[in-house]
Amino acid sequence: MQFHLHTDYAKAAAPRIDAATRHLAERSRAEPPPGPVRAYVARTLASSAARVDRESARRALAS
Repeated sequence: MQFHLHTDYAKAAAPRIDAATRHLAERSRAEPPPGPVRAYVARTLASSAARVDRESARRALAS
């Protein structure tokens, strides 16, 4: 019984989000970014992935 009361209290205490804000948040999560932004992010992630792999390889060899 206490578990159900706690869940109801947590829902009641949560901050309210109006419909317009919720709509904007869902819309921005649903649509992919434009092509140039995707390309920039992909290049950034690829370069950082190579750097992370080099660092993890160095750590593995050092230990």
